Amino acid sequence: MLGAVTERRQRGFVALFALEAACRALVMTVVPLRAYALVADAQIVSLIYVGVTILGLMVSLTAPMLMHVVRRRGMMSLGGLLYVSTAVLFATDTVWSVIAGLAAQTAATTILEVTINLYLLDHVPRRQLSSFEPRRMLFSGMVFIVGPWLGVYLNQSVKENLTFALVALTALGFIGVFWLLRLTENPAVTSPLKAAPRPVRYLPRFARQPRLMLAWVLAVGRNGWWVMFFIYAPIYVTQAGYSEQVSGALVSLGVLPMVMVRYWGRLGQRIGIRRLLNRGYAMEGALTVAAGLMAGLPAAAMVLLWSAAFMGTVIDSAGNTPFLRSVHPHERPEMMSVFATYRHGASLAIPALFAAILTFAPLNFVFIAGGTVSLSMAWLARKLPKRF
Repeated sequence: MLGAVTERRQRGFVALFALEAACRALVMTVVPLRAYALVADAQIVSLIYVGVTILGLMVSLTAPMLMHVVRRRGMMSLGGLLYVSTAVLFATDTVWSVIAGLAAQTAATTILEVTINLYLLDHVPRRQLSSFEPRRMLFSGMVFIVGPWLGVYLNQSVKENLTFALVALTALGFIGVFWLLRLTENPAVTSPLKAAPRPVRYLPRFARQPRLMLAWVLAVGRNGWWVMFFIYAPIYVTQAGYSEQVSGALVSLGVLPMVMVRYWGRLGQRIGIRRLLNRGYAMEGALTVAAGLMAGLPAAAMVLLWSAAFMGTVIDSAGNTPFLRSVHPHERPEMMSVFATYRHGASLAIPALFAAILTFAPLNFVFIAGGTVSLSMAWLARKLPKRF
């Protein structure tokens, strides 16, 4: 009976992660291309992403205090409603509405990243996390396989702004599924008698734990590569003279190997997460650098980018396992809120770095720089505990 309850809960969490991923995947290619069409400058697009990420960073650090007031259930509903607002803002089709939509999307992603993972830690035993993460990544990955291309196709070939309407419906579905699951909260970390956590207290504590810091940096590197791929690969493809649907197809095909994530997860359990990440980052970095060097031959560069994305899915099979296996149970809410900033760290650092590069170099140097970052992550992965 207990095993059946655990399995139902795991399926419920998979559904939540997949629906949340769909809210992002459907607009993943549409929004950068729309922003690029409005401003006609890849560097300005980079700066837009830097600006909205600062908001997401602030939301992530204040999430525990907000959660102390509205509770996790309120946070889950708030995150879903923010995704609904992104659909309305993106459909307005002005520079400022796109910026506001990206800000709302960043806040929604941050809130749900923290809250869903806290529910996950309360309801899925720690020893089952290594097997759950590949399962979660598989279903979320399937969403990202279809979403980037489907979003462009619906918006261009079926009806303009249909993509955004689908995002709004998906967000409402997310809220409905969450309330049907009737998830409970751990009273040890949600008691009204417990003082609201403050960032000035838990930021230094996080920084003093080397394993948490290493897990955070590796997550920044993992997410940062996908930030580069999702924003700059479509721009590169359109600059090379291909249609926006080809851009969306490249992004979707790049995520296609995610269907194999459970096999990579089993490989990680056999050879260790440490070795899996080291090899994955190294291959991803080398292939991305090669794509940058071959940018003059668009077909070859796209194949190399796809191959690098293939290795990115190998890395993703580990998910957040290094963090989840390192965090102390009594510090989960505080440490999770800090760890969740990896997404914003990547979304802030990577576009900022590339905006600087684009002031004096063409777009292909973005891929060379991104590949170099992945190679540095391969070196850092060697510092994970051998038991990982």
